[in-house]
Amino acid sequence: MIRAAFIGIDRYADPAVGDLNGAVRDAKSLWAVMSDSIEGLTASLLVDADANLDAVTRVLDETLGAAEADDVVVLSFAGHGTPDHHLVVADTRAEDIPATTISMADLAERFRQSRARAILLLLDCCFSGGAPARVLNLGVAPRAVGMPLADVVAGQGRILFAASAPDEPALEDPQTRHGLFTKAVLDCLLNSDGPVSVVGMVDEVVRIVRANAGRFGYVQTPVMFGHVEGELSLPAGQRGANYFAAFPELVPIRTTGDFTELEGYGIPTSVLQAWRERYPDGLNALQIAAINDHNVLGGNSLLTVAPTSAGKTFIGEMAAIKAIVEGRKAVFLLPYKALVNEKFEDFSAIYGRQLSLRVARCSGDYQDQVSEVLRGKYDIAFFTYEKFLGMALAAPHILNQIGLVVLDEAQFITEPGRGMTVELLLTNLIAARGRGIAPQLIALSAVIGNVNGFERWLGCRLLLTTERPVPLVEGVLDRTGGWQFKNPDATIQEAQLIDRRTVQQRGAKPSSQDMIVPLVRHLVDQGDKVIIFRNMRGSTAGCANYLANELGLPAADRIIAALPDGDQSVMSERLRGALAGGVAFHHGDLNRDERVAIEQGFRDADGGIHVLVATSTVAAGVNTPASTVIIVETEFFGRDGATPYTVAQFKNMAGRAGRLGFENEGKAILLADTPMERARLFRAYVEGFPEAITSSFDARNPGTWVIRLLAQAKEIERVAVVDLVANTYGGYLAMLRDPRWRERMSADLELLLDRMVGDGLIEQEGERLHLTMLGQACGQSPLSLESALRLVEMVRQLTPADATPETLLVLLEALPERDDDFTPQNRSGESRWQQNAGHRFGSDLIRLLRRAATSDRAYYARCKRALIVADWIDGIPVRDIEDEYSLNPFNRVGFGDIRGFADGSRFLLESAIRIASIIFEQPMDEERTEALFRRLDLGVPAEMLSIVDLKAGLERGELLTLWRAGVDTPTKIAAMSIEALEHLIGRRAAQLRTLAVKSTEIMAAS
Repeated sequence: MIRAAFIGIDRYADPAVGDLNGAVRDAKSLWAVMSDSIEGLTASLLVDADANLDAVTRVLDETLGAAEADDVVVLSFAGHGTPDHHLVVADTRAEDIPATTISMADLAERFRQSRARAILLLLDCCFSGGAPARVLNLGVAPRAVGMPLADVVAGQGRILFAASAPDEPALEDPQTRHGLFTKAVLDCLLNSDGPVSVVGMVDEVVRIVRANAGRFGYVQTPVMFGHVEGELSLPAGQRGANYFAAFPELVPIRTTGDFTELEGYGIPTSVLQAWRERYPDGLNALQIAAINDHNVLGGNSLLTVAPTSAGKTFIGEMAAIKAIVEGRKAVFLLPYKALVNEKFEDFSAIYGRQLSLRVARCSGDYQDQVSEVLRGKYDIAFFTYEKFLGMALAAPHILNQIGLVVLDEAQFITEPGRGMTVELLLTNLIAARGRGIAPQLIALSAVIGNVNGFERWLGCRLLLTTERPVPLVEGVLDRTGGWQFKNPDATIQEAQLIDRRTVQQRGAKPSSQDMIVPLVRHLVDQGDKVIIFRNMRGSTAGCANYLANELGLPAADRIIAALPDGDQSVMSERLRGALAGGVAFHHGDLNRDERVAIEQGFRDADGGIHVLVATSTVAAGVNTPASTVIIVETEFFGRDGATPYTVAQFKNMAGRAGRLGFENEGKAILLADTPMERARLFRAYVEGFPEAITSSFDARNPGTWVIRLLAQAKEIERVAVVDLVANTYGGYLAMLRDPRWRERMSADLELLLDRMVGDGLIEQEGERLHLTMLGQACGQSPLSLESALRLVEMVRQLTPADATPETLLVLLEALPERDDDFTPQNRSGESRWQQNAGHRFGSDLIRLLRRAATSDRAYYARCKRALIVADWIDGIPVRDIEDEYSLNPFNRVGFGDIRGFADGSRFLLESAIRIASIIFEQPMDEERTEALFRRLDLGVPAEMLSIVDLKAGLERGELLTLWRAGVDTPTKIAAMSIEALEHLIGRRAAQLRTLAVKSTEIMAAS
């Protein structure tokens, strides 16, 4: 049997002995977890005043003395140690330490005398160091010479696992209120699915503690002494009755899935009724586990990793309402502007109109409610990652308002482009805990591989499942019609999915179309709704159009009627052609209204869209479940050529299969040419395990990270800059891998900081550093350090009069971030755009555009992008821009390119304007700047902004129609008849004229 004693002391009787904050919590937690996990455990618990010298001595004697030859004894001590290796108890007297403490020599003798087969001592104290370490150091020489720790465990089956080496501190974490060492031991016990090997646990505990101590700027390395023959293991830990009795504040109100049971959390009946209407079957298993096992409605932070459609988002939604009920605010962070808009519309309908909650969005769009968020005039807000980070740095007070942060699609931290933003915003939230700002954090992730300590870095609990509400069959189909698939129970089978005779070559050479047409026909005939994933926009639209021609499905007339009429692109016409055959496509060359209409039409059972062909963005959060998913390719194409899909990307696309409430299971079908390729793809993707979550931090190029991190700190000691880097997830992982990482990184940072001082980004006074105004502007921008410095150099070559917002808009194209934006052009580049740009922007500005261009082709691409953006804000119709800049069908510029260039420029422009204002020591014209931002959002000339101000919800095509007709002021609209306006813009005419008349009357009155 296992016998145990757990001792923890925070409060000491002698005023000379400093109190602790987490030792009692350590002892109670270990006692409760082990008591809940080990049936019949004989365990004592002594804390604070009860842990006096007599009581501790008696418990040690009883526990060790009662042990039989087959018993295992577990002892835990959390509290102060002394420099001469004594354990400090509650009634220790500073003037007589030897007589009022327990020496390690006494412990060693008790260990020798015990008959126990094995003894494990967990010692969370230290024998050196100062505050905040767990050591009693009164500044005097030790009165007795301590014995080496190794001597305590002399003999077979005696193991001492100490929180730190003899010359290191043992630290507490003020956030978790645990010792770093005990918290790591608890995590190992609670996160295990089976028995925990004590020896095997040591390595993991050492890695965790060393990394966490590094984040606080200390070195702490747990050490183990002793040995045992055979395997010494402890049962996996669990939180049960004893744990919740010890920590009643953590007791969840348990639920069986009925929403009524959540009334105890104070959630209004009206909200519960709204949830019941949306989810008549109640909560699913994942959501019940979040409430019952992880107390997410009690304020616990949680990382939830689960497949697509498992119900992750509703966990955040429930926690958001709970936060609002308690008078706190909730924010959702999302990867794409389209997702922000979708969630904003959904929540506005459910919680805004029905329940009168204030819903806001901040995505970098002209419709944003930024001012409301800054004033705290909201209940729920939706942000893109970049917008939240920017606002949190520029206006840190907004964090004080927030009670809950929901990070959706947390796996984006691994992406090279977006990962830095996700990691920095999380680092900022973690750093804020040191200032007493600790909103609940719920991170939601699609399927990933090894969590890789991510939840420990976040300070979250972990809820991980591979279970889906609708089981999924995954497999690979080759051109013979042979289908190898894996069932939900993990069995593997083969079958003939389609008749091989239906796979016929339709073009000059074999192609995916030969398989897609008969496969989709087979699926649609059996009533499936199908999503087909393609890797390029052109093949997406092409696939939809040939399926519409071949399948003979009825037209989706209702969706066609819902599409916007004005300012159509080439893809707008192709979309209508596809919809005429009951098929749709979804990618970046469609405008927002077109994409929304397609998404709604596909979700609607009567929408008329049976097949949706899409690029992979649909897999990232857009609500479009299907019966079957077909994945045609296994690689993306970018500037650097083909990049294979990761297993995680494949799984997320496959996860779209299976409509809850419609099917018993979903199917995901990957296409292959030959049986041999089928076998290879099956091994790689169907049987493959998703990649581990990791950081995009690059230790070889830390400059951008450092300036962004310094922007989060007002002032810092130079030697502590490494602590900022260590606080990132990348730093945490690096310290787990390499104990000397801090030392090497510190040397690299010294050189970097010298350079940043020389560049005027940092000022140093004594040993303290802070960013200059220019450094703050660069650090709070989304620019890399090198980009920011390049922009500074270019702006300094302008005169104050020339540094207009429009000039800066052109200069942005010379930055690496814009060079990374793929620009369609032929292989050698299109030199004509250099001349056109020179005529339009002036030769001096164009010379700056050439700066640091890697090739003529890159330079021509910069000119081309600048011209396209200029045409967009000048109100040139989309179709005209597409025709002008598409030299051949293979390098077409589509609406997605146009919109992407405008959005990319807008995203960087605010930082460029701030940097230029600092350099020239004068602000930009605010009205002119704001007008340019709105023109980039809307794609209209400045003359039309007064019409936009009427807020009639006009689309770009309608605005441009009015402009071309000379109707560019509210006064002109007010003077027109309804019939004349209807002739121009149709259904919105009456609303527009009413608003124009009202505006004109207000202007006249003023």
